[in-house]
Parts: sequence; C-alpha cells; structure tokens
Amino acid sequence: MKRAVGLALNLGVLAAFGAAVEHYWGWGRLLAPWGLIAPTTIGLAITGMLASYALRGTRIYLAEQQIPRGAWFGCLRLILINNALNLILPARAGEVSFPVLMRRWFGIDIAQAAGTLFWLRLLDLHVLASVAAACAASGFLAQVAGLSQLVWLGAAGAAVSPLILYALRAPLQRRIAARSGTLAGLIAKALAGLPTQPATLALDLTLTWAAWGVKLAALGAVLGLLARVSPRAGTLGAIGGDLSTVLPLHAPGGFGTYEAGTMALLAPASGESDLGPLLAAAVNLHLLVLTTALIAGALAWLATPRR
Repeated sequence: MKRAVGLALNLGVLAAFGAAVEHYWGWGRLLAPWGLIAPTTIGLAITGMLASYALRGTRIYLAEQQIPRGAWFGCLRLILINNALNLILPARAGEVSFPVLMRRWFGIDIAQAAGTLFWLRLLDLHVLASVAAACAASGFLAQVAGLSQLVWLGAAGAAVSPLILYALRAPLQRRIAARSGTLAGLIAKALAGLPTQPATLALDLTLTWAAWGVKLAALGAVLGLLARVSPRAGTLGAIGGDLSTVLPLHAPGGFGTYEAGTMALLAPASGESDLGPLLAAAVNLHLLVLTTALIAGALAWLATPRR
C-alpha cells in the first residue's frame, strides 16, 4: 500500500510538473537552448558528473576499511543507486539505501555505515558551503559593505568544519565509552565512521574536493551557457540545486524544489531582472542531472549480481 501511494505521489508530481512546463513555456521552447550548446560540451558535462560519481565511489572504498579490497566497483554501484534514490524520493528518504546496501553487500554494521554516511555528507556540505560563500562574497556581495567580509568568514568556517569534528572525535568517543545503553552504543558505532588518522582525513578531503570540483565545473559551465550568465553565477546556481536535495521538503524527483534552490542563488548572482530565462535554464539543468543520475542508477542496479 505504501509503495502504491509513493508511486502515485511521484507520478502526480511528475505530471503536474510536466503540465506546468507545457503551460508556461511549452516543451519545445524550453528545450530549444540545448541546440545552442555544442554536443561536445554536453558530453563533457556528463563525463564530469560520471567522473564525480567514480571519485565518490573511491572515497567510500578507501574510507571504510571493512569493505573487501577489490570491491571498488561495488562501491560505485552503491553510489549510483543511492544517488538516484535520493533524487527521486522525497525528504532525502533515499539515504536509507546507503547503510542497507553497505550491510547487504559488504557486511558492515548499519550504525557504523550510518556514521560513515554522516561523515561523508558533512564533507559534501562543507565543500558546497565553502564554494557558495566564496562565490557570493567575491561576486554579487562584493560591493555590500561589511557583508562580504562576513560571508568570507562563513566560508572559512565551513572550510575548517571537518577538521574541528576530527579533533573532537577522540574526546567524544571517550565520553560515550563511559556510558551504557543502546543509544550510547549506536553513537559509538556512528563515531567509528570518522577517520582515525590524519592521512585518512587528508585523503577524504582530497577526494571530496576533487569529486565536487569536476561536478560543479561541469554543471556551472552548462548552466552558465543555458542562462547566459557567468560561470561563477552558474556555479552558484548549480550549488543551490544540489543543496535543495538536502531539505526535508525535497519533492519527489526534486521537481520544483530543485529549481527553487537553483534560482535562490542564480537570480541574485546573475543580476538579471527577467527571471523567465533563468528558470527555464534551471529546469533544463535539472533534467540533465536527473536523466544522467537515473540512467546511471538503473545500469548500476542491472549490473548488481543476483544472489
């Protein structure tokens, strides 16, 4: 029953989104800007997204030492399936797939896998927040007295947040070890997902920045071309779209909420008063991201060995 309701909700949101696009723009008019972008550029953007997924798979493979060596492709499949589910399911419900698949495929405790996921998502957020704040402070906020410096300070704070948590890991583990009970045990297993060595921390940070670097460069360039704005404004818009998927109000498929997140950062960064072309560009970017993720996720699922 729940699956039927969820499917009906997804189809309803998709139908409403499609009808709204047809009413306000028409699909032919909406997709027309793709004809102005060289196929090579689109191919490079898709390649950038796929490279980002590969780097994330590597990050999991190296971060979780209990994963059997030689199982990198399984980590890549996990990332692709988890990413696709996160995009199509509401309120970040797709995250449940990460610890479930970690236990099913690699035998890792769910609480520990959840701790690894928490650490990886913190790394993702620190990159997005750092880059977004830096782009905003050096862009449309640069002329706002006092505010630019405050945003630069926020960027610095976001940049060092993983280092702070890493420094607090050992004291927190000692405090939790002195407590008993189910909750304390779960927290202890979650903390076990954090890196224990500086070299591991440095590797996690390097792979995270590399993964987001290629993805944001690809999506920022495409959005800039679609909306006819600077790559910096396009990057901000791409970050806004990604951040929208973290919200509890994330709609099924991200239809509407992805565009709202993109516009929230793209509109002020572009300085444009006519928001129609910007919104059309946000919809097109969403279609590119969603189509690539769903095809990659479906292929990953089909490539999963059946037991």
